[in-house]
Amino acid sequence: MSVLGVVLRMRPEHVSDVSARLATLPGVELTHNPDDGRLVLVMEDCEQISAAAQLGAIALWPDVLGTSLVFEYSGPDAPAPAGHEEPAQGWRTRLSELDTAKT
Repeated sequence: MSVLGVVLRMRPEHVSDVSARLATLPGVELTHNPDDGRLVLVMEDCEQISAAAQLGAIALWPDVLGTSLVFEYSGPDAPAPAGHEEPAQGWRTRLSELDTAKT
């Protein structure tokens, strides 16, 4: 399970269009609109797509100038989204594995 806190930046004239598009996405909640070209979102994994993949897709929208990840939580509280598989050898290594490798 992942929960992300995100700030999106766009030109103020695009806020309504981007907001409407965000409202159609699963796992995305618009929490704050200061009316200055920023939107604050909370995103979480859902069955269709992970929060990280959803953020990556949003970052590619033509009206979005930038994204800032300001909070991230990942934990075993819920199963991973369907189709998500752990790589055989990921970039994360447990400390115990590092200690074993040194000896």
